[in-house]
Amino acid sequence: MTAMERAAGDVTLRPGWAGIARVWGGALWAVLLRRRPAPGLRHSAELRQLVLVLAVIEAVTAVLLSSMLPPVVRPLHAVLELLLVLAGLGLVAAVVRHPHTVEAERVVLRTGFLGDVTLPRSSVRSVAPVVRTAAGRGPRAVPGEAGAVACSVGGSLNVALHLDPPVRLDLGAAGVVDATTVYASADSWPGFASALRAAP
Repeated sequence: MTAMERAAGDVTLRPGWAGIARVWGGALWAVLLRRRPAPGLRHSAELRQLVLVLAVIEAVTAVLLSSMLPPVVRPLHAVLELLLVLAGLGLVAAVVRHPHTVEAERVVLRTGFLGDVTLPRSSVRSVAPVVRTAAGRGPRAVPGEAGAVACSVGGSLNVALHLDPPVRLDLGAAGVVDATTVYASADSWPGFASALRAAP
């Protein structure tokens, strides 16, 4: 296969901590304004549930701890705890408001705040359920598997998109990969497969 036969995809990499904070803040603000999230296929359910539980525990613990602190320290402690809880809620909001999408021309795998991978719809030949992990966060090459890329918030992956022809993805410092498989996380594998079948 020549370079001309390889379809070109697009990768958006992590924007840096300031960019992540803006995404979290914007998503949380949109939730407070009751704006509807974009339609699509949700992902990272386990991470969302874990972070929500931790945020609730942190809020309860903060109230209990505050009662034991000297009065002069309580305002600073309250501000720090508020920022921590808002960060957790912002993370969840960012993931919910940035779902995967399947369109006529492209398939976009999103993480919400760590980057996205855009694939030509014509190159996605099939989707299959998997159970595997890949170290790292966001769009990244999968160690030990040539032609494999992962795009997820966490290390757990449950969906594999098989590409033909391969899609050239620029992963920044990790280099360029001619991807034949892209792994992602999806709340519903049947929903993902159904969306791919329904796309023109």
